[in-house]
Amino acid sequence: MFRVRVLPALVYGVLAGGFAALASAQDASPSDVIEVRASADGEGLFHPDDSPVAHSSIGRAAIEQRSSLSNPFQLLDLLPGVNTFSPDAGGLFGSNLRVRGFSGEQLGVTLDGVPMNDPGNFAVYPHEMADPENLQEIFINQGSSATDSPIVNALGGSVGMITAPPADQSRLRVQQTFGSYNAHKTFVRADTGLFADGRAKAFISYSLAEADKWKGDGQARREHVDFKGVLNLAPGNSVTAGFLWNKIDNHNLRSLTLAQIDSLGRNADFGTTLPQSLLAQNGKAPDNGYYDFNKNRFENSLSSLKGSFQLAPALRLDVEPYYWYGRGYGGNQLATLMESGYVPSAQELADHKVPSTFRGGVADINGDGDPNDKLLVFSSDVIETKRPGVTLRLSAQLNNHRLMSGYWYDRARERRTRPAMAFDSAGNVADPWLKDSSGFLKNQDGSTYQGRDWLTVSTSQSVFLQDNIALLDDRLNVQLGIRRLSIRRDFHNYANASSSGAVDYDTGGSFAKTLPSLSVLYKLDQAQQIFFNVAGNFSAPSYRIYSDLFNGSGLKPVNVTAESSTNWDLGYRYAGEKFSASGSLFFIDYRNRIASSYDPVAGLPGTEYNVGDSTTRGVEVESAWRFMPSWSLYGSLSYTRSRMNDDLRTAASTWEATAGKEFPDTPNWLAGISLRYQQGPWTAGISAKYTGARYATLVNDQSIGGFTLVNVDASYRLPPTAFFRKPSLRLNIYNLFNTDALYLNASSGSTFTTRAEGAGGQSPVYYVGAPRTLGLTIASDF
Repeated sequence: MFRVRVLPALVYGVLAGGFAALASAQDASPSDVIEVRASADGEGLFHPDDSPVAHSSIGRAAIEQRSSLSNPFQLLDLLPGVNTFSPDAGGLFGSNLRVRGFSGEQLGVTLDGVPMNDPGNFAVYPHEMADPENLQEIFINQGSSATDSPIVNALGGSVGMITAPPADQSRLRVQQTFGSYNAHKTFVRADTGLFADGRAKAFISYSLAEADKWKGDGQARREHVDFKGVLNLAPGNSVTAGFLWNKIDNHNLRSLTLAQIDSLGRNADFGTTLPQSLLAQNGKAPDNGYYDFNKNRFENSLSSLKGSFQLAPALRLDVEPYYWYGRGYGGNQLATLMESGYVPSAQELADHKVPSTFRGGVADINGDGDPNDKLLVFSSDVIETKRPGVTLRLSAQLNNHRLMSGYWYDRARERRTRPAMAFDSAGNVADPWLKDSSGFLKNQDGSTYQGRDWLTVSTSQSVFLQDNIALLDDRLNVQLGIRRLSIRRDFHNYANASSSGAVDYDTGGSFAKTLPSLSVLYKLDQAQQIFFNVAGNFSAPSYRIYSDLFNGSGLKPVNVTAESSTNWDLGYRYAGEKFSASGSLFFIDYRNRIASSYDPVAGLPGTEYNVGDSTTRGVEVESAWRFMPSWSLYGSLSYTRSRMNDDLRTAASTWEATAGKEFPDTPNWLAGISLRYQQGPWTAGISAKYTGARYATLVNDQSIGGFTLVNVDASYRLPPTAFFRKPSLRLNIYNLFNTDALYLNASSGSTFTTRAEGAGGQSPVYYVGAPRTLGLTIASDF
């Protein structure tokens, strides 16, 4: 009953009250409106700007009211068109998002202009990025990305994070958070203040966060370092250095089918008893797994420089090199291996489960003197990435033309392996991070066992040019952009124990597209503007199209082209003293969607292939209203309608009926509202996010209902003392009404389940939303 009533209330809060204020705001003089343009900002949730594209952002004022355990994607949950999810309240266990139905893999994500998507499959992991305490702003361009964006996968738009600058005054900030499920986070940041005759300043921070899983055994642990330093060489010339280090060691939360939720309950998780067959000669993994062998361990760092040089009064050069490194693994680490002499059962033979013969097969695992056993081992898909890149940008002002041209280069080397280690008598392994190869299992010829062994070198480039033309005394702005994006993938398969990778082979391919864009902004007056934007987007296929190609006699052909989209937006903005609003109509033409399908050229089922086109259309609205000096209201409302245009081919003469169906995990309705109060040292707020019903399969034969999550926060600034300069307390309550929620555990593309019912049906799996969670934060400057 509550879910049925909340959507009309949210819509009313977004539109009715605010537009009533718009009528009275029209009486204000233009000078009054401009003077207070940023005041009606929903306490950091709405930022009126002059962008000629659909654009939303969250600022520092809103970020600092959220839980310090949040990751960047969770902070975006109230913005229009955004559908975020996380298996926990704090975001330590990961998170993802969709914008207009496009997943994180289809959005270009940057941190201070550096690309953060995985270069191989474009996955993105927000809990590996900056601490929220150090973020100044997070923005979304719904539907398009900037002409100079260093990304090759932005089919549905872009997300950018900007870190806060170092403070001008020296300070030490200490913050401690305590919360439900033994959650705690310690955050310490030191700012140097201005030094070197006021030309330089820097900060460095360290944080340690831990929390138990809200269901089952296990926990998350995250260590993080942020650094930023600025050196002003001369007026208009500066160098900014950045560094990030992150290390996570997390247990996974188990995802469940609807049938499992009905039979086992929403709190069902991985097993908590060490498998009795762990050291047995015919080991078998338990059906519910084991929690301590379902982990995500990853360590990454990012180093960057930004040089900005004023070459002439109207000419500027920006040079931005970076280097990203990461290593780790995720998923399930409990695997079964057959030694070279193991004799399979009749059922195993029927299931094509036989010992590997690669390099003589797997040698004696348990040291019993014979190679005739089937044993459980510790194994996982390890990835190591080394990624340097640079962006060069030249900007010039020529009369009423603001010109920009540049070049981006990125070369990523990703090594993907699958080693294995034996358990000791206590069920432990010598190196749980799988770094020390001396402990890896061997083949009979003495070589190291690998279940996969791939090297992908992805070389990405972009050449771009943009002209921003100011006309009619700056009332009309026309932005013309063009860029040539390309990516070359060189894939090297080193012979390994996988039957589809048992020989060395090299393959690869290049993908490129020229992407034009046109944006127009017209200012009706100093408070109102309309904008139009059309932009071409592009995404290359994943490295996966080149893996496991060996079929016993040769290599299977690869017949995949890049995906593309064209995004159209028509919008209106109003910025007033008490009320601000923005809205847009959008249409997306999505071509050559890649999914797991039948390849009619190669005659192969279950292959990543271009399966057809789709369209998405809708409307997005957001507004902020300061209806009393101490009270403000923010609201957003989105309606999205997606349609696949083609049936999905599954064999030479069979198709799944997907034409006319909606994209999975793309609700028609999303709505958010935030009511805030601020008076003196007190700040309080309550927010609600409605996520509508959505389908879970490509044929739309299973769906999950909508839900509303309500969150509350309150803070108090204590009086300063000689020692405590800015003491404060903050309380955060997530999911106030303990609402049940389900989130689909799938990204876009080939990971969507085709059907849940009928022949060939497979049940989709879901993450169960976290229950009510509390957090208390104590902070002060010194």
